[in-house]
Amino acid sequence: MSDIDAVKDPKDARSDPRTTVRRCGWLSRTKGEQLLECVVWDESRTGARLAFDAPGIIPDTFYLYMSLDFTSRRYCRVVWRSDKQIGVEFLS
Repeated sequence: MSDIDAVKDPKDARSDPRTTVRRCGWLSRTKGEQLLECVVWDESRTGARLAFDAPGIIPDTFYLYMSLDFTSRRYCRVVWRSDKQIGVEFLS
C-alpha cells in the first residue's frame, strides 16, 4: 500500500487509515430484500465511506455486499450523512 492510498489526516479521529477503492457495492436491510447499488468510495478495517444518489433513504443499519456472489457481507451502522455520501462503521 502506498502513502497516497492510505493517507491519515491528523484531524481524522479514525484509528485505521482509509484506502481509496471506488468500486461498486450493494446494500439491503434484510436477506432477500432488493439490493440498492452504491459506490464504496474508501474503506478501512473498521468502516467505509459510501456514495449514493439519495443517502437520506438509507436505513441506520444494513448489510453491505462487496460482490454480487454474496461472499463478502458486512453489517454496518451509519455514523454520519452528507448530501451524497454516508460513513459507516462495520459491526461484523
